[in-house]
Order: sequence, then C-alpha cells, then structure tokens
Amino acid sequence: MSDKKPNAIKISKPERLFNLTCALLYTRSGLTKNEILRSVPGYEGEYDEGGDNSSLERKFERDKASLLHNGIQLEVAIPAHEDENNQVTVYSIKRESFYWPKNVKFTPRQMALLNLAAEAWVGGSLSTAASRGITKLRAMGSIGEDSDIVGIAPRIQASDPSFRDVNNAISDHQVVNFDYRNPKTGDILTRTLQPWLLRKVAGQWLVMGFDELRNEPRNFMLRRIVSKVATAKPSRNFSPPSIEQIAKTVAELDALAEKQVAKIQVNRDSEAWFRYELDLQGNGSSDELSINYHDIYVLAEELREYAGEIRVLKPEALIQLVRAGFEKVANDHA
Repeated sequence: MSDKKPNAIKISKPERLFNLTCALLYTRSGLTKNEILRSVPGYEGEYDEGGDNSSLERKFERDKASLLHNGIQLEVAIPAHEDENNQVTVYSIKRESFYWPKNVKFTPRQMALLNLAAEAWVGGSLSTAASRGITKLRAMGSIGEDSDIVGIAPRIQASDPSFRDVNNAISDHQVVNFDYRNPKTGDILTRTLQPWLLRKVAGQWLVMGFDELRNEPRNFMLRRIVSKVATAKPSRNFSPPSIEQIAKTVAELDALAEKQVAKIQVNRDSEAWFRYELDLQGNGSSDELSINYHDIYVLAEELREYAGEIRVLKPEALIQLVRAGFEKVANDHA
C-alpha cells in the first residue's frame, strides 16, 4: 500500500543537504539508503513505502555527489556480518573529517564571502526539519540519545536587521513591540509580541509567537518589520510556551502550506528549471510544477525573479500579483 504523502512541502536543496549532513554526522553506525529516504526531511515527504522510489534514489545519488564536491567526506561501508550484501551499505560522516582545518587561513575579503554564504545555514541548530529528522532517527535506534546538532550551526548573523533583536528577545523571554507592514494593504500597524521561535521557511525568516493584539499565536516575516524591534514599555517578561504549544503552531503553519498549491510552467533547461529541480521530479517530459506555499506575496516575489522563464497557471490571485509586480517595474522605469 502506498504511503507517499500528497502535497508534501518542498524543501530546498541546501536545506535538504544540511538535513542529510546532520543525520550522517550523528548516526551511531551508519544509515542505509532506505533509512535515509524514510527519515531525513527532504526525502521522507516523497518516500513511497513499498512503491517505486527510483526518482528519489537518483536525488540521493546526486546529493551524495554534491556533498563530495563540497569537501564533505562520506564513509561508505557494508557491516561485517552482512558479508558482501551491498543492499545494506551504510553511509556516515566522521566527525573528525568535518572539523575546520587547523592551518587554513583566509583574507578579510574571503571571510566576508564565507559570511555571506553561511547565511543560508544560520539558525540550522534551530531548524525544525533537521531536529525532526534527528528525533526520528533516534527513535529508530540509529542515533544516540546524546546526539545534538547545535555544534555544526554557524554563528553568522542573518541579513534581516531585526534578526538579532528578535533572537535576543526569544532567549530573554522578553515582550517586544515593532511596526509591521501588511503585505496586502501596505498598512503599518504596531504589534506587541511574545516571541517564541525563529524559523526559516522558503528562504524567508519568520518569528513565531503570541500576538497580544490578536490574542493568538501568529507568524511575522522579518522582512516586513519596518521599525526597530524594541522592548515593550513597561519592560516585562513572558512565560515560555510548552513544546506542545510550539509544535501545534508549527504544524498549523505547515498544514496551511499543504493546502495552498500553485501551479507554474517552466521553460526547459532555464535557470528556473534547475532552481526547482524539474529533472528530479520523476517526470522528465513535464514542464509543469506544483508548489506548496505559506505566503502568496513571497511566492510572487520569488517567481518574478525568473521573468520570461516561468508562467503562472494558478491560482488566479498569484497570476494577478506577479503581473502587478511586472507592471509596477515597467511603470517605474517608463
């Protein structure tokens, strides 16, 4: 019986590689290909229990090549008690091979470029997907109880100006105020928030917390904060939420994305074609792609970056947003 999850939220390739690296770093004795495909976020959502996973296996093989190309040394072995049975080949990454080389030094300009590149990974130790994958592997007995992914998260500040203040407020359980722009109307309203968690979703940073104005948990995109994130006056702390509260709010956000589906048509072999990995979708003849999304305005901005390479097929609201963005650019440069 097929156990494949319909409309699974697509995880980007960098995040998928990060999740795979975390799993292989903290496995006890290595993971088989089947264990990886069943448990690691980026694969598990497409895994079909008892079905044809050939396209997913090709994705894994390509990801292995990407890791090797980036200098990550994969260990491949067959357990001694399995003789020459290559169906139980296990993969792992030795921690000592993952340490920073002692004699390597960089110029200030090289360090600046590394800082820029590392923004894609910042907060990785807080990644919901990576943590979920580690938890699932631990439950399978493939990872020890003392495994933690905090050690491989780079300490690089995100480019959003409010990131540090929001992160500090989360650590201090501090209520904050900020001005927030409504993406639909453009109106700016001051929000009072008990910040719980920072998440990176579809390349965008969100702060999840309890909105005191709405009296309910809400998510706010950092890029839409248009003022300094300031401590509420008078200064006050809040009681941190339970793990169950956070998990419920995260699940609701992800459930929303599963319900919201856009369909686009992509020019073959264009930059957008490779961005959305259409050659790995399992149907090489199709140039159409369905995308789950959290925020239609963010998706419209992303799609406009590939002008001339994609065509939005549905929903109509997304078609209109993309078109309006192009018209604004044209009018601004008329």
